[in-house]
Amino acid sequence: MSKVWRVAKNEYGNLVRSKAFLVSVFLMPVFSGGAIAVQTLLGDRVDLRDRRVAVVDGTFRLLEGLERAAAERNAAEAAGVAKPRFVVVDATGDEAALAARVRKGELFAYLLISPDVIEGAPGAEVTYHTQNPTYDELPRWLGLAINGEVRRIRFEESGIDGAVVDRLSRPVALRQYGLAEVTETGEIRKEKLNEIQTFLTPMAAMFLLFMLVMMAAPMLLNTVLEEKIQRIAEILVSSVSPFELFLGKLLGTVFVSWTLFLVYVGGGLFVAGHYGALHLVPFGLLGWFLFFQLMALLIFGSIFSAIGAACSEMRDAQSMMTPAMLIVMLPMFVWFVVLRSPDSPFAMAVSLFPPATPFLMLMRLAIPPGPAAWEVALSMVLTIAFTLFCVWAAGKIFRIGILAQGQPPSFRRLAQWVFSR
Repeated sequence: MSKVWRVAKNEYGNLVRSKAFLVSVFLMPVFSGGAIAVQTLLGDRVDLRDRRVAVVDGTFRLLEGLERAAAERNAAEAAGVAKPRFVVVDATGDEAALAARVRKGELFAYLLISPDVIEGAPGAEVTYHTQNPTYDELPRWLGLAINGEVRRIRFEESGIDGAVVDRLSRPVALRQYGLAEVTETGEIRKEKLNEIQTFLTPMAAMFLLFMLVMMAAPMLLNTVLEEKIQRIAEILVSSVSPFELFLGKLLGTVFVSWTLFLVYVGGGLFVAGHYGALHLVPFGLLGWFLFFQLMALLIFGSIFSAIGAACSEMRDAQSMMTPAMLIVMLPMFVWFVVLRSPDSPFAMAVSLFPPATPFLMLMRLAIPPGPAAWEVALSMVLTIAFTLFCVWAAGKIFRIGILAQGQPPSFRRLAQWVFSR
């Protein structure tokens, strides 16, 4: 066992001193923080040019209300964050001329209103035309303003007081709470659901686990394949057994991923503490995170190590990687469905599929109230059993493949290596 720890220590030292590790530790937070900083700095640097929209009012009754709504909107926005003014101008029905003015920059857009839109005749519509379709604030505002003006005119023609209708149709606020609990004093206690804890925490936990696994496990394939190509592995197996070498490399990768976990989670806790948000951190989830991180690293680290040992060229390894990556990406294909219905039969079944269990069961544990206790226990049993099988099978492949040269591997040959004596 001392040889295994010696290999793990050496592998850990080589990996943490590599450029890839330094980039993942230092540059990734710098890039992420830089992106946030740039967005913050440029957030106020908006284009404040007037958004001039020409309105061809076929009803001859809506233009005045739109001009009044634009003036009220501009006056309200002037007191807050700087935003561009919306300017409504009257126009004729020459659509070709309006399009030419938009292309020249004289107008931002033009609006065509059907003559019978107030009556709600079939086919009556309002069309918005622009060459800047990504700017959606103006059409959204126009839609609300036009519908409000049409509704006001319809109420007036029907002899109905619009203020009374607004009061009677005022929506009722709906707030989400968790299940009520009875305290020792007999009082009913209920807590408002926190959207961050309900949605963001499960997603963040799963994607962080996926990132930590994918930053560490694939490195095993490169290191094993490189040592095999350079014939370094032949020297190493003269001092340690192939399984000890394989297990040491696997543990070294686990330590590297845990180091990344400490860096990222430690930095996240520091930031949360600085902004007074530590109460939002699910500390009870950290233990599960470390457990499932260990299982995922052993599973996928074994798979990547076996592929690296079985191949003699990078081209062969790339072809063998395709089915392995499909298994790795399975949680990414179904995570949203599981998030929306964490207690559905599909979510239960896919989270009990061992290659996906570390990611999806961790996400389900982060969603209150969490899966049933028997599901968690069964997921642990299945994951541990599958992990032991992967380590055993990869060790068998590593023992033969690390010294094999020449013929490219196939899945049939790998299966023969696994069950060979």
